[in-house]
Amino acid sequence: MGIRERKVREKKQRREVIINAAKTMFLQKGIEHTTMLDIARKAELSKAALYLYFRSKEELTFEMLYISFTKINDLIQEAGSRGSKGYDKLKHISEEFRKFYKKQPEYIYFTFVLERYADSISAGDPATEKCMLLIEHIKERIITLLRLGIDDGSIRQDLDAEKIAALFIHMVPIFMQRITTMHQILGKNSTYKPDELIEEMFTVFLNSLK
Repeated sequence: MGIRERKVREKKQRREVIINAAKTMFLQKGIEHTTMLDIARKAELSKAALYLYFRSKEELTFEMLYISFTKINDLIQEAGSRGSKGYDKLKHISEEFRKFYKKQPEYIYFTFVLERYADSISAGDPATEKCMLLIEHIKERIITLLRLGIDDGSIRQDLDAEKIAALFIHMVPIFMQRITTMHQILGKNSTYKPDELIEEMFTVFLNSLK
């Protein structure tokens, strides 16, 4: 391996260490209470070295959001390849979402960034721009499956695929994140477990398509 290739590999590894450190600190202290110094210490870097990779905590936050939606995109691509009818494909996606929530609920937490940093999204910052492009790509996947279902008769003919896809994108991750947060706050006083409510949400969504 040449010097250039080694430097590229080391830079990539250092970036991954920073992202993992940020993820740990965000989940421990909350995004709003975590500082760049906290992340630098966790990554065992100087603050100056950290800024060589990420200009701000906000940029790091959107990196976590991008990772979260990348996982969701992969999930949709894989689950959406199963079944022949549009409705069946969306049902598989719903089932995989529930499994994803149980296995990696921490990634659902980062979806609330969409609400908290709306101003940054509007400003078109490069860190936010790639997130929004990925979210748009996910929405187009859902639109395609909805239209397939409308064409093959497995989904109601009177539905607007674009509107339903937008509802799915905004409703599913944010609802899952909010249910998780409220359960952490209310604890034993919660009437239902988060996964029960999430299952009910998908049931309602799927039933509305038929």
